[in-house]
Amino acid sequence: MALLYEYELISQKAFEMIEQLLEIRCKLGKLTFVDATHLDENHRKNYLDMGRKYHVPVIALVLKVSKELLLERDGLRENPRGHKRVKEQYHWFKKSLSTIKDEGFYAYYILTPEEMGEWVVVVQKNPMEREVGKGLDFIGDVHACYEELMELVQLLGYTRSPDGLYRHPHGRKIVSLGDVMSRGPHSMDSLLFFKKHVNAGLAYMVDSNHGWKIARWLDGRKVMLMHGDEKVEEELNQYAKDHGNKETNKLKDELRDFLIQLPSHLIFLQNGVRVVVATHGGIKDHYIGKESKRIRDFCRYGDTDGFDEEGRPIRKDWFNHHQSPEIIVWGHDPKPDAVMINNTINIDQGVVFGGKLTAFRYPEKV
Repeated sequence: MALLYEYELISQKAFEMIEQLLEIRCKLGKLTFVDATHLDENHRKNYLDMGRKYHVPVIALVLKVSKELLLERDGLRENPRGHKRVKEQYHWFKKSLSTIKDEGFYAYYILTPEEMGEWVVVVQKNPMEREVGKGLDFIGDVHACYEELMELVQLLGYTRSPDGLYRHPHGRKIVSLGDVMSRGPHSMDSLLFFKKHVNAGLAYMVDSNHGWKIARWLDGRKVMLMHGDEKVEEELNQYAKDHGNKETNKLKDELRDFLIQLPSHLIFLQNGVRVVVATHGGIKDHYIGKESKRIRDFCRYGDTDGFDEEGRPIRKDWFNHHQSPEIIVWGHDPKPDAVMINNTINIDQGVVFGGKLTAFRYPEKV
């Protein structure tokens, strides 16, 4: 009994240390493997809760070993657990197999001993990371002001190629902060410009509040089109009159697929170091490089604290808390001028309201 008590005490302290270390790594977004039995669903839930708290996916790797092999291996241990204990654990293991798929894991894999010998872990690059490359030109909220967009693109040095796409002679790429449609007169032209250039690898684009609403509307969801979004519907109705319903439905599907898959934010690297982040409405430092519903909503709408008497969102200055070294380029909330504040810069100068369409060049920082 004394030996068992000591074993359980050591095990308890070991798991406390593991969870402390794991919490730190989750905050930093670091990949971590935890090797533990975890036959109790509540023990697994602790890790799922931690993943949700820090916006990181939790994956279960289940090693499906036969009862006979477990008993054989237990007999080879210096301090065997015994047949009764192993059989109890195997019973709980079989029960876990029937519930693990519904517990909320990002993914789960069940591996047999034969499959384990062929199993390879491939750590993929963060899907939100890109390279600065030959240079980037971030463009603020276009809001269907297509003529101003074309003027700015050409001013930045991009020229029209025979295939109709705009390329920079030095290989620079455009980064859209979203909200390219709605409010203004040319939503389709603006949307198609970025869709074509993103698909051709000549530009990048992030998700945004207007983009997300239009994507859901195109997907057939119940959405109230207002605040300029109704103009997208008007343009598509006119497109249907000019080109027919078949071509219009095809265009709607293409635009829906394009908008729905846009990332909440993008991180650009130079020599392996994160140097600049593109987001529509803003981002907290500990959200950078991670993905969750909360993060996506924050990047779309920024940090808000309810609504004022006229129904407008009360915005909070999230950028005052920015401490990590990346420059954050954002839009969404129109400002009179593009000013660098606390290593963040807002480049939405309200072109659709009579202001300016702004670009921010990196690495030049102008």
